[in-house]
Amino acid sequence: MLQLINIDVVLPGMYIIKVTKQVGKLNVTTAGKVGDQQYIAGLVDKGILQVQVDLSKSSHLDADNGQDKLDDTYVNASGLSYQQQLAHSLKLHDQAKAIQGRLIKQVARGKIADLGEIDNITQEIVKKAFECDDTLCIVTLLKESDEYFLEHSINCAILMVMFGRSLEIDKTTLQHLGAGCLLMDLGMLKLPLLLTQKADSLSVQETQRMQRHVNIVLKLLEPTDVVEEVTLTVIKQHHERLDGTGYPDGLRDEQISQFGRMAAIVDTYDSLTTSRPFRNAFKPDEALKKMKDNNLGLDSDLVNKFIVCIGANPIGSLVKLASNKLAMVMRLNRLDPFSPVVMVFYNVTTKLDEVSQLDLSKVDDEIVGSVSPDDFGHELSGFLRQSFFNK
Repeated sequence: MLQLINIDVVLPGMYIIKVTKQVGKLNVTTAGKVGDQQYIAGLVDKGILQVQVDLSKSSHLDADNGQDKLDDTYVNASGLSYQQQLAHSLKLHDQAKAIQGRLIKQVARGKIADLGEIDNITQEIVKKAFECDDTLCIVTLLKESDEYFLEHSINCAILMVMFGRSLEIDKTTLQHLGAGCLLMDLGMLKLPLLLTQKADSLSVQETQRMQRHVNIVLKLLEPTDVVEEVTLTVIKQHHERLDGTGYPDGLRDEQISQFGRMAAIVDTYDSLTTSRPFRNAFKPDEALKKMKDNNLGLDSDLVNKFIVCIGANPIGSLVKLASNKLAMVMRLNRLDPFSPVVMVFYNVTTKLDEVSQLDLSKVDDEIVGSVSPDDFGHELSGFLRQSFFNK
């Protein structure tokens, strides 16, 4: 990858292609790798201000300090490398979007004729939750602003299955939980677009109309042969709250099942971390803190277990390090939750892209805060696909 950089941030090991800006008439015609600081000082003395470097030929990131490019030697318990997990996770996400898109077309016609594809994709989500546990949550960040309801249901299904797996729920039940998440918001599609996309607060009447989406999807499902009770519970109870402020039935405390409480948690988390017409997205750690500290009617014990499941800085979170680098959390560290493996992608000090892997348990660096893609001018979905999935 070619990049223009100023001479004051050139580092030993960078491979210079050509000089692009200089003072005076001296021409540097030979390309090559920067040897040391003395070599850089010589370039400065010659009036060179800017050079073009080839990062693919550069070795300035190769020091043996616990960081490297994507770790091709790492494999998880299923024998898959990180890259293989990423590829499988992305393929699953695309398959789920295609299936959910076809289901949405059925809803538009006013009838859900068949749930066979939903059964198939939830089986695959459960399978990948065990095979690709290091990467599956990353794809929940691949969000498009015009596909909220489609992607929200997929994200909730993935998060629900991962959450249930951490609670040691059996695979068959995990499948039914995932199906419930894929179906639970389909009723929104039968509401006016101006209502579901409204940028300011809803009136009392609008709120009541919005809340009907739960009963709408239950009505749509009536003609289908069999919908598992676990799946129906997720649909019915994902908006119920322990304090009785939820809907559609105003259930409270023990009237809400564990599955309904779990659904409320994953639904709230994905909603908070997604930009909506009426507010910006919360950063993952901010969303978890809001869910933990605010009176949202969620089960606090299950919220704590959800945080243990996905991490205080969840996989896929964008973070800032003490070294002034930006990174994405790649793998959690169960023994040291505050020191995950991260993928550095940008150096704030040098203003350069810098792709390298860093195990925070092995180096003198740490997470000092979270960042948003908007903080550094990136559209996250495109950035993830280009920087991680296509490597």
